[in-house]
Amino acid sequence: MRLGIWCPAPLSIRPDAPVKPAFEALTRHGGGVDRNYLYALDVLQRAEALGFELTLIAQRFFGPDLDSWMFASALAAQTRSIEIMAAVHPGIIDPRVVAKHAASVDRISGGRFCINVVNGSRPEEFLVFGQLIERSEARYRRMHEFIQVMKGMWLEDDFTFRGEFYSVEHGTVPTKSVRAPHPPIYAVSRVDEGMNVIAQECDAWFVNSPRTYQDYEPGLKRMESEVAEMERRCAELGRKMHYGLSACVLIGDTDEEAIAVADGYAAQLAHDPTIKSASVAVGANLIGTPKTILERIRRYESIGIDFLMLQFYPMRQGLDVFAQRLLPELRSRSSQAA
Repeated sequence: MRLGIWCPAPLSIRPDAPVKPAFEALTRHGGGVDRNYLYALDVLQRAEALGFELTLIAQRFFGPDLDSWMFASALAAQTRSIEIMAAVHPGIIDPRVVAKHAASVDRISGGRFCINVVNGSRPEEFLVFGQLIERSEARYRRMHEFIQVMKGMWLEDDFTFRGEFYSVEHGTVPTKSVRAPHPPIYAVSRVDEGMNVIAQECDAWFVNSPRTYQDYEPGLKRMESEVAEMERRCAELGRKMHYGLSACVLIGDTDEEAIAVADGYAAQLAHDPTIKSASVAVGANLIGTPKTILERIRRYESIGIDFLMLQFYPMRQGLDVFAQRLLPELRSRSSQAA
């Protein structure tokens, strides 16, 4: 099981006491080197030292968050092994530009870059920064073309494409990525059109977790069915897929203690619906004693999940508690399985 960690940012994680001032500073002039960047760098360097292999930087145009691609480039220069994933929204930025940016960050990082293609769920961002398409099926057609154009720019020396949303004549990106044939592409979708695009074009799929931790058992069955369905689609295409899950880890000395923390966590998030990724992550139900959490991780592995994108609360402190109380056992079991 590969371990990933969310990059701390205002609309990605629930702000705790140490990070809240750094988030608030983003909305004011002055202050020198950005405190959110320095905090994120501290967290990710610690995660990297612990063996975490991946971090995800969300793209939030309507928050104070730093731009995901600028953030990724800065972090790439200050890390050594962790893979850095930046999110991108088709309909806001041109795929030809994204192809150039991705090759550049991949080279800066020494081949540690990947892309999270997010089809978009914040209409106000598209109204201001891009082009809003209300119909879901049209958005997925655009997403498909977006990825096709990126790949064409990376892989061909004279790329021509004429689609519904994008047209390219004699396109190429002379800057070649360290990783061949191109940086990996991640995405998430539960709808049929989205799953088809992911099966055809992507390397990894974020499986949808239950909406609340109370839905863990039925949610696990649904996830198992969805992974099996994606496996079927990929097999028909002769492709392989990796499966990931976003989860918030809340550890207690008893399950009841951890659940009480989770209930307070969810109640706080209910007052701030902008932090959608944090609220969704609770639904994975990595909540309880170390024994309970390890058992649930094993169950996720059994249905095909092969990487986790984790959040903690408080973020830095929670990471250290995870390292002390779960990581040794998790690594031991992974070694035994290998």
